[in-house]
Amino acid sequence: MKLLMTAVLTAIVTSCTPMQNEKTEVSNTVNKTWELVSLDGQQVNATLPVYITLDGNNKVSGKTGCNTLTGNYSITNGTQIRFSQLASSRMMCAPADMNIEKDVLDVLNTADNFTLSDGKLMLNVGRRAPLAVFAEMSTNPVLNKYWKLTVLDGKPVTMEAAQEREAHFILRSDGSLSGFGGCNGFSGSYELKDNNRIIFNENMAVTMRACTELKMDERAYLNVFHNADSYTLNGDTLHLKKGNSALAVFEAVYF
Repeated sequence: MKLLMTAVLTAIVTSCTPMQNEKTEVSNTVNKTWELVSLDGQQVNATLPVYITLDGNNKVSGKTGCNTLTGNYSITNGTQIRFSQLASSRMMCAPADMNIEKDVLDVLNTADNFTLSDGKLMLNVGRRAPLAVFAEMSTNPVLNKYWKLTVLDGKPVTMEAAQEREAHFILRSDGSLSGFGGCNGFSGSYELKDNNRIIFNENMAVTMRACTELKMDERAYLNVFHNADSYTLNGDTLHLKKGNSALAVFEAVYF
């Protein structure tokens, strides 16, 4: 009887061990900074990257579109997640960014489980399609910065009174880019290669506004992304180049 009881206990411990290891492994893999890619299946084009950091002490922090976020999270049964005691700063930003922020906070207050797949974190409720999809945020210093155009074809660029905002672009962790050309917004994709090479997909989407009052040559700016094949980075200054020739110069802006 004593021998039988020992065998049973050994079987129980052995059967439980993989489940415990799996839970620990899943918990550890979410302890990263995650950049928002999509909400309810729609790509997100916020002015600045939206992200959350899940640390090993069950704390969440990040940027939700306009404001900074802090709070707690807990994981149970491997993939069940709950966010609690969420608090954020009280800045006001552009309406589009405030709408994104509202949706992100709704997701964090609603999500009850998560999925990890191909470097993506999906926050879900029940068995529905993901409420939000996040990609692991890159630490490459070229990415996730607001690059303001300062020089185009060797000539200084200043923002005109009629512009909504300055010409700029952002490279995101998932290989997408977005920006503003002075009159129109644009979006597309890019690929970084060895030796500071960069390839922009020539099929960029551009809005179709006409801004006849602007002096800036928006087409020349957009052509930078068609022609650039490399870059150099010196601190907060970025040069997009074709061969050895600088096409445009950008400065990082921090908000």
